[in-house]
This record gives sequence, C-alpha cells and structure tokens, in this order.
Amino acid sequence: MSIKIAGLVDCFDIPELGPLTKHRSVASTSFLGRYAYIDFPLSNFLNSDIINIGILCQNHIRSLSHHVGNGRSWISNTKLGDLQVLYDEPNVANPAYNTDVADLVENKVFLRDVHPDYIVLVQPNFVYEADFEKLVEDHIASGSRVSMLYTHVAKGLSNTYLGARKLSLNMKGKVKAMEVNVGQEDAGDISLGTIILDYPMLESLIEYAQGTSSFFNLFDCLTYLAPTGLIRAVEFKGYVRSFDSLPHYLKYSLELLDRKVFDSLFAPDWPIHTRTYDTPPVRYAVGSEVSNSYLANGCLIKGSVKNSILGRNVTIEAGAVVENSVIGNDVVISQGAHLDHVVCDRDVKVLHVTSLEGSEEAPLYVARGDIV
Repeated sequence: MSIKIAGLVDCFDIPELGPLTKHRSVASTSFLGRYAYIDFPLSNFLNSDIINIGILCQNHIRSLSHHVGNGRSWISNTKLGDLQVLYDEPNVANPAYNTDVADLVENKVFLRDVHPDYIVLVQPNFVYEADFEKLVEDHIASGSRVSMLYTHVAKGLSNTYLGARKLSLNMKGKVKAMEVNVGQEDAGDISLGTIILDYPMLESLIEYAQGTSSFFNLFDCLTYLAPTGLIRAVEFKGYVRSFDSLPHYLKYSLELLDRKVFDSLFAPDWPIHTRTYDTPPVRYAVGSEVSNSYLANGCLIKGSVKNSILGRNVTIEAGAVVENSVIGNDVVISQGAHLDHVVCDRDVKVLHVTSLEGSEEAPLYVARGDIV
C-alpha cells in the first residue's frame, strides 16, 4: 500500500482486572502463560504491514516498557519502522489531566516524524485478530473521515463488555449515539475501541478536545460528535473478547483451552509475536498428570495439572493438584496443595495452605510475591 499508516495503542481509560493490575497495566498483563494483551494489537499491526507504532501509556510505564523492550519482537527493521512508548510525564501526577489527548500533544513529535496519511487506534483489552491494511483500504473507499469497529452481542451484554461503549446505529450504518454499557440491556452493538481516521481528522479531534475541556479524551470527542453522522460503523464478526474483570480474565483464558475456540483466535497465517525468553522446555516427572492445559517453558511438573494455564518456570510438586486455574510465572505449588479456580500472580509460593478454592464468578486471587 502506497499510503502511510501509523498505529496507536491507547492504554488510557481501559478496565482493570482487579488486584491483578495493581502493579501493571492490562496491556502488559500475562495471557495464556506466554503472551501479554498488547501482543495482539502489536501483531495485528505487524501482520498488516504497519510498522510505525506508538503506545499511549497512562500508567505502569515500567511494566509496559519491560515487556515491549526495544520493540524488535514486532519491528524487525528499525530503519524503516519505529515503536515507541509515549508517556505524558508532566501530567502523570494529575489523573484528570492525564488523558490520551494530552499524551498525544506531549509527544506530537512522534506523529510529526512519521507523518502518516491514516491512523489506526486500538485499545489493548479487546483481544481479536484483524487485517488493518484491508480495513484501511475499505475505510478510504467509503469516503468516511472516521470508521469504528464494533461487534454485535446477541445475548449476555448485561454482564459482559461492562464499561465499553454501546453504539446506536442509524439505517445508513452510521453511529448516531454512544454511551457506556452499564448492563441495562442484554443485546446491542459494542465498540471495540478501534477507530480508523485520516491524520488531519485526528488533529481536528485533538483541537476539539483542547477547545472543549482539558479533561476530554478522544472517545469523549467522538461521543459528542456521533450525532453528526461523522462515524462509520464497521461490524467485526470474528472472535473477540473484552478482558475487563478478574472473573472474565479467568473465564476467557480457560475457554481457549477448547481447541475450536483457540483456532477461532489463533489463525495459522496470522502469528502473534511476543517477547522471547531463553527458558528450557517443560519437564514432566514420572507420575505427573497433565490434561487440557497450556504450560509455558521452564515448568517442572511432578503433580497434577487439569484445565489450567501455567506461566514460565512454575513448579508443581508431587501430590499437588491445580485445576481450572491461571498460574503466573515463577510460582511454586507445594506437595499436597489443591488449587481450584485460582488466579495466582507471579512469584507466589503455596507452602502451608492445602486448599485454595474460588469459583468462575469469584476466582480466588493470590497476590504477587505472597507466601501462603
């Protein structure tokens, strides 16, 4: 494609996963043992030949910068492409002023240097795979200034996508209104936090925000402008989930243990890139049992793992049972312990308690570095 596209990952005003995101953003939170959520938008950009990427960081810059590093997992040729974490340091201590608009203004040199024709802006809590190059081509052909991806939820909206923006569409497929989903209806159309727009339009939105309220973010601007018919709605019909709470973190992670669900997200020709670690393969001791689980490299399994996801360097001692759980990196589960519907943060040691049990609706969370 001869036009130039820049990608923006907007980490502002996205849901948190309860205590799991106390020390990190959703973007850098571990997913399926080896990925982080930001790997999906970054890989969508890379696979779509978008190699100039800015990450708008609201907080937890240490965690995000550690995962992204120099960006070479996603940008192999740094002479042609660029990946930067964009941080609004002057406003970080003033949450009301710390918006994606302020971040873009503070880091305006990034987009000036790239000088893109079009912008694709995404939010990292929505997990899906999409060819943005084709979506931009479709956007250009439509003659629209702004296109917004959405998914139609036929059932269950009352307890999913909470906090996301619910759309009202007119007969021409334009967004006529946007509001926060608070669970009052069981069906509807939900924005995926992804917009495609030309660069002058982004500059206009920033100018509109600055002239209206110092507290406005980009989606506040779009909410106010929606009745004008400016925003074209584009339905996304593939697999998508919004990771917006600790129960959804556990539920949606474990549903990917189903091969059919997994294949609906991970396409063979659409690789998901991530930060690499030099860790050895999983070791299975004599007498260990593992079924329907994902295990990251470096694990040592002597006990039983069922329907669970284990991060790197997890040790399951003989006689221990882990089921229906997500276990973070560098965790030790001692002999005789039984974990069921547990979310274990990294560096945990389960040494003294023999039974940890939660439920799908209320997972038991064990904090980072705790000894229990």
